Amino acid sequence: MKKSLSSEFSTFQEDLLYWYAVAKRTIIEIQHPVTGLIPAHPGGDTWVRDCTYAIHSLWALSLAFEKQLSESNLSLHHELKFRTLKGMRGLLQALMNQKDKVMKFNARQSHLDCLHAKYETSTGRPVVGDGEWGHLQLDATSLFVLTLAQITSSGLVIVQSLSEIDFIQSLVLYIHYAYRTPDFGVYERGDKNNRGIRELSACSVGMAKSALVAIRDLNLFGAQGGARSVICVPPDMSRQCNRVIQAILPRGSKSKEFDSSVWSIITYPAFAVENEELLNLTKESLKKNLEGNYGYKRFLLDGYKTALEDKFRLHYDLGELRNFEGIECEWPIYFIYEWIDELFCKNSEKALAMQAKVEKLMVPDEDGYPLVPEFYFVPSERVEAEKLSNGSQVRLCGGKIPFVWAQSLYIVAGLLQHDFISTSDIDPLNRRLSMIKKPASIVQIVLLSDNKDCQSFADERNIPCTPVCNIDFKIITPKVVVEMWKELGLRSSRDTGADSSNPQRVSSLRTSIVYQYKDQFFASLPEYSLLASFYNNLDNEIFIQKTIARLSYLSSQWCFPGRPMLTILLTPERCAEESTVRFLDTLKSGSFQGVQVKLCSTQTALSTSFKQFLPSLPNLVKKDNGVYTLAASTIKGRKISTAVRMNFEVTSKNLKDEFIKLQGSSTEEKWNQLNMIFNEIGCIPDSLAEQIEDLYRRALADRCWHVVRHCSSLLFKVHPSISESVLHILITQRQISFGEGHSEETISQPPSHIEFLDFITRHSKKCYVLFSVYQEVLNYLSQIIQKNVSLFKGILRVRLDLLVKLIAKETSGDENDFDKMCSLRPIELYQLIYRLLSGGVSTCDDEQLTWERIRYIDGSLNRLPKNFHHSLYSLLNATSGINLDGNVIRSFPLINEMTAGEPQFAISISNWLDKIPQPQLRQLYVETMMILGSLQKMLKRVPDIIELHAILFQAHETFLQECSIFDPDASLSGISREFYMTPPTGQFGTLSYLAKSISQLHY
Repeated sequence: MKKSLSSEFSTFQEDLLYWYAVAKRTIIEIQHPVTGLIPAHPGGDTWVRDCTYAIHSLWALSLAFEKQLSESNLSLHHELKFRTLKGMRGLLQALMNQKDKVMKFNARQSHLDCLHAKYETSTGRPVVGDGEWGHLQLDATSLFVLTLAQITSSGLVIVQSLSEIDFIQSLVLYIHYAYRTPDFGVYERGDKNNRGIRELSACSVGMAKSALVAIRDLNLFGAQGGARSVICVPPDMSRQCNRVIQAILPRGSKSKEFDSSVWSIITYPAFAVENEELLNLTKESLKKNLEGNYGYKRFLLDGYKTALEDKFRLHYDLGELRNFEGIECEWPIYFIYEWIDELFCKNSEKALAMQAKVEKLMVPDEDGYPLVPEFYFVPSERVEAEKLSNGSQVRLCGGKIPFVWAQSLYIVAGLLQHDFISTSDIDPLNRRLSMIKKPASIVQIVLLSDNKDCQSFADERNIPCTPVCNIDFKIITPKVVVEMWKELGLRSSRDTGADSSNPQRVSSLRTSIVYQYKDQFFASLPEYSLLASFYNNLDNEIFIQKTIARLSYLSSQWCFPGRPMLTILLTPERCAEESTVRFLDTLKSGSFQGVQVKLCSTQTALSTSFKQFLPSLPNLVKKDNGVYTLAASTIKGRKISTAVRMNFEVTSKNLKDEFIKLQGSSTEEKWNQLNMIFNEIGCIPDSLAEQIEDLYRRALADRCWHVVRHCSSLLFKVHPSISESVLHILITQRQISFGEGHSEETISQPPSHIEFLDFITRHSKKCYVLFSVYQEVLNYLSQIIQKNVSLFKGILRVRLDLLVKLIAKETSGDENDFDKMCSLRPIELYQLIYRLLSGGVSTCDDEQLTWERIRYIDGSLNRLPKNFHHSLYSLLNATSGINLDGNVIRSFPLINEMTAGEPQFAISISNWLDKIPQPQLRQLYVETMMILGSLQKMLKRVPDIIELHAILFQAHETFLQECSIFDPDASLSGISREFYMTPPTGQFGTLSYLAKSISQLHY
């Protein structure tokens, strides 16, 4: 297929010139001479993604010629090098023309404020309006940033001014939002129904993660640059993206069970996956479900460019997607990704096989040069035959020929295959090595004493500790760390227009860095160590649990030179606890729960830690304990929570505020007086705010936890890390719901700080103490999910109100009695939640772990058995619907638009199941559906609508008759307690009676 060139060149040069000729015919000739932009096809517009990949081929060719410089090809090398430069600068200019949109997007993440996805080739200007295209494609912007970093690292400097440096710095924040921002994705249409619904995609998150890692601390002026041209990336940004990738893969997104676009993040150019097992699982899933004879399907039920697609509308009608099953177009580009992957993996035989597959699909032009077509489709006259036997029909090539994106990757693959370049040449930042497991970091712990007594406490136990007044650096609060990052330009309103009402998160990694301004050094306390932060942090066991979690996180996630530093301030309250002594003694051993730790002096820690240089310093003020905080921070006056004030009407018995005083000498007496006032006038007057604050502090000192929690709610106290706690749960691709029944609201994307406070305020009106309890429970769930995500298997949605009722029932026996729950120590509440998630029992009572209780726990946790969704999908495929106590879920359009393993199907099922208010009854219905699914192939007939209620109650009647139960215990929704107490399996298990019921009803 290769066209022979002049014989005066050596064979090696001739081959290299061949690849240049292919690039010239397909890439170079369509690059605009003024803007440098490369359109997706001759005469067309320039897509950021396609243009960036085209630049990859020019860059790879320039590197190949650079390695084989000679008199004859010197000019070609020069041309390719500067075409690469011109292309990148053309894209940079087009993006910079929209820098105002970047600032707006960084402030509110609206898809109407995002960078455009395509531009006019001759001018670099937008070609369509903000709302006229699916512009928000974070993978494309991330690919540009990643490519900029790689090319700059290879020695070709692209950025030429400080204003361009500042713009790239703002792009860092722009793409960092990929881990929480749904976009339109690689295919520009969002969810697979093409209804403009944006979704979180693995491809966008993975590309953003790689871009952030690649450009971190990179000097964009190259060897000639200084500190001003170094790009700063906060350490936690890429780690959040990484957690999302681990949660999504091997899936592609909420609506795409499998998605071939993830090839770009599991191999060249992103190499975003760090876990080898997950990487192999993703590759196997793609090959098993999407691979065809002509390439990979983009995703299942993809109707794009098929013979049955209506060319006159972008969206698909309800249930239409099933028409495209088995005839989805197949795209050769993903064979090329796989070919490149085999080359990077050094699998030469497999690489040759993939090359043969690709070249078999290519179309020669009039001069014999190979062109990669966009896709292959099944013509209309062969559709039925193809549906009957997948892969049996000959397909025709369609779309753009050449497809510039694919053509560019083909050139890169060819240069790698023939050893003109090495994998390290086009990956100078070593992204390909991201899967190599790095050794865990040693976490250095610096102990500081608050006063002489605390110092003596440490000295007596031979524990390295330094008084705050004698250290070599200044101790700062986490709020100062936030302000320091603002000074670095990442969140300043001046640069990004960010909303100051949505405070930036304080991350574990940021508080473990030493900050340097000129000759001054600063180290931060962890946010949970501040006694005034939230009441649960005063429980020393909770403090220790959080420290253990922080040590584990720092050890595994640290990504900087030097060691992470955890600074702990010993206070009299901490030293008085026996648990502190045990904890510090364990740390002295040098290892704690598998984490290598080192208690060291301040001088040692300072010399071995990572230091972040600061261009300026915020105004600081020194507190009495020697800790520095922001000079501008003031203690705002407390006010009564609106959750309480809005819930009660003031009656005619109102008392004048100025005459109300809390009486009594003890904490309990004052609390009883406050309760009496509340019951008498129906609200809490504002004038009591200071007195409630005093009562709150007194209750903290007395460890009177039920008073603490109630006062905390009345004072509207907010956990400083609550937004991060919510985030840690959501980025595992789970949801959180508040309320019950018709008032239940679900959070699936991280809300702003204000939005979240609005959620818990509205839903704590029914019981104001929930304002604090919600936050505390979410904080513990966040700790647990970071420590052991496997405890959440089968749980798609955390239903907070059901969980709180479960805790109440475990502590008091009554799900509506919160008093005993509120009296628990924070550590007791944490341990109870942990036991419930792990299948253990509460130690708050001696009740046996019965099957009724197990069903109640699993139902409250919203836990479903393995393979439940696949079983139910198969059942729905055989009937028109399933009736669940009057709530019918219809097969159409559900199974016509979704596949069994896609998250959107699981969400639809969860919405349906959650209409059953009783947790244990819900679990019996789940068992009913599982046995129906397992017996489906043996059923004589499947009714049009399956009545689950009839099956369950028939099974219950049979159970009562066979067990001779004539006076059953009090029933719940018509089912006796004896049936709830029956185990599922065994000869007399519930599943056995459900199977009999199915038979008796002539299924």
